[in-house]
Amino acid sequence: MNIIPAFPAPNFKEIEVWSDGSNYSIKDFKGKVILLDFWTYTCIYCLRTLPTMNEIKEKYEEKGLVIIPIHSSEYEFAKHTDNIKKALSALNLNGYLTGFDTKNKTWEEYGNSYWPKHVLIDREGFVRYEHPGYGTLNEFEESISDLLEIPFNSDEEHRQKKHEESDGNEISKVYGMHFIGMAPEICLGYSRIRRFGNNQKLKINEYNILTEPNVILDNNVYLRGKWRWDRERVKASLDYKEKDPAIIFKYNKASNVNIIVGPEDTEPAMAEIKIDGKYLSEGQFGTHIETKDGISHIETAWPFMYNIIKTKDIETHKIEIIPRSNNFCFYTFVFG
Repeated sequence: MNIIPAFPAPNFKEIEVWSDGSNYSIKDFKGKVILLDFWTYTCIYCLRTLPTMNEIKEKYEEKGLVIIPIHSSEYEFAKHTDNIKKALSALNLNGYLTGFDTKNKTWEEYGNSYWPKHVLIDREGFVRYEHPGYGTLNEFEESISDLLEIPFNSDEEHRQKKHEESDGNEISKVYGMHFIGMAPEICLGYSRIRRFGNNQKLKINEYNILTEPNVILDNNVYLRGKWRWDRERVKASLDYKEKDPAIIFKYNKASNVNIIVGPEDTEPAMAEIKIDGKYLSEGQFGTHIETKDGISHIETAWPFMYNIIKTKDIETHKIEIIPRSNNFCFYTFVFG
C-alpha cells in the first residue's frame, strides 16, 4: 500500500442502506483499524481481490482490523439495492458489513475515480495508507501490521503458498485470472465503447440495422440484425427479418469468456452461445452455460457477470451471442 499524508477520514456520505439494516459513521469504529474496500460487483478486478479480502479478514479481524466494503456502482443497474443484495449472496459476502453507496457519494469523498480502491484508517480515525487497483495479500500486510502495532513477519514461503492457494479460489475458478496479452475488456454502450467494428454509423438511443462484414478483426465488437444502442448497453429486437441477430467477437487470447448481461425487465432473458459457428462442446462450457437439445445458451434473471466459455488452454475463437428474447441486454465482455 502507498503511505500518504495523514488526514481525518471523511465520514460515510449518503449511504442508502447498510447490509445489516443499521446506520454507521466512521466514529463508530474508533479504536479499530479500518480497511475500506471500494468495489462494485461488475468489476472483474474487484472480484479478483475478494479472495485477498477474505485472507486479510481471517488473519487480522481478531487483532483489531475491521474490513468495510463500500459498494459503489459502475452501472445504473448496480445502484439497485436488490441487485447488490443478490451479488453479496452470489459471491458469499454476507459475512461483511457492507455499505450500499448507490449515489457514489462516499466513493467521491475519498477521491476515487476507479475500482477497486482500498483505504487504511488508523485507530484514531486518520487515513494513513491507500492502495489503488487489484492487490494480493503481501501488498497489504506490512501496512496493516504497522497500524495494528504488531510484528510484521515477511515469510516469503508462506506468502508463496497463499498465492498458489489463491489461484484455486472460487473467483478464479469461475472467471479466470488476468494475464499479459489477454483480450481486453470491451463495453458496448456508446459512453465507453472503443472497438466497434461495423461500418455503419449508429444512432444513439435508437434501433439500428447492422450487417456483419466479411472480415472480422480480433478484439472488435460486431453486431448483426436490429439493435438499440444505449449509453451502457445494446439490446436486440427480434421483429426484424434477420432471424439470428448476434453480437460477434473474435478474441485473440483467453481461456475464460465472461459477459455482463441481464434482462431489461423482471422476466428471465435468454441467448444462445456459439463458438466458431457451432454450439459449445465438451471442454468449452462456461460455469453459467446450460444446454438443451444440444443448444448451448445462457439464461439470466438479473444483471450480473456470467462465465460462458471456459477452455483448458489460452485460445483464439470467434463467438456469437444470439438473443432469443426481446429483453436480453448486453453490457460488457471480460476475459481471463
